[in-house]
Amino acid sequence: MSNIKYSILDHHSFWGWEKGNIEPEDADVIFMWNDFTLKDVVEKWQNLGKKVVCFEHGWNAFFDYEVNKREMIADGYLTLGNSSARSLLNHGLDNKKVLIAGNPHFDNLKEGKRKKNIIPQVLYTALHWTRDVREYNNRKLHEIITKLSPYADISVKTIEKSKVDIPEGVKKWQSEINNNSLLFKDIQEHIGNYDIVLTPKESTFDFIALKMNKKVFRIGKEDEYRLKGEPKTRNVLPYTQISTNIFYNNNHSIMVSLEDEIGKSLNLKVILNWTKTL
Repeated sequence: MSNIKYSILDHHSFWGWEKGNIEPEDADVIFMWNDFTLKDVVEKWQNLGKKVVCFEHGWNAFFDYEVNKREMIADGYLTLGNSSARSLLNHGLDNKKVLIAGNPHFDNLKEGKRKKNIIPQVLYTALHWTRDVREYNNRKLHEIITKLSPYADISVKTIEKSKVDIPEGVKKWQSEINNNSLLFKDIQEHIGNYDIVLTPKESTFDFIALKMNKKVFRIGKEDEYRLKGEPKTRNVLPYTQISTNIFYNNNHSIMVSLEDEIGKSLNLKVILNWTKTL
């Protein structure tokens, strides 16, 4: 291992490499999940002579810079794949500051034992947004139940901040996403229980489902939940109306190459050696 001392500021349990055990004050390199929301902290560490490197802390995360014109402050950026690297370059980042690093969490994703369901199992991934969107989630869930429950069992995937009122008879799968080393293992083991995933907008969970060959449909439009001034998002799936047609639709019409979205992860030693060039 390199002799470079490094520290991690993680988010949503997303750092997939060996965790550093050095405090930021004692580190040479600080890997963190974001820079523009923590600008003062980033600049403080940079002024102390430390390199700050952002790692893509969720699928689609780095597109935020180009789509929403975010300021790029860090010394370097570790992207999941070619697509997000191109987006950073389109936004004006020097290519010397970009490393396509993948993430070990996504290496060798394998679906757990698939359950043979007599009744189709539909999973709604409740929207996690910049504010409480409980009312929106409740409306979507009500529509799903109304149109699909006569033919399928309905479940809801939530995290702490994805607020939704779940009626009796609807199952709940809630994940703890902070400091959870078993998060990705839990997803792999349980996603095989479901036949169809419905999402308002594509999240990291939905991307994992796509990588594991699940049927995933985007059932939300940005103007349904986004208020003026709130961040814009990037979609890779076409909008699909909630109807029984999803039981027979095997064509996801994915608008990107999944291989471009995320590559094989690099060894941490390669990453640390790269930071020397920044």
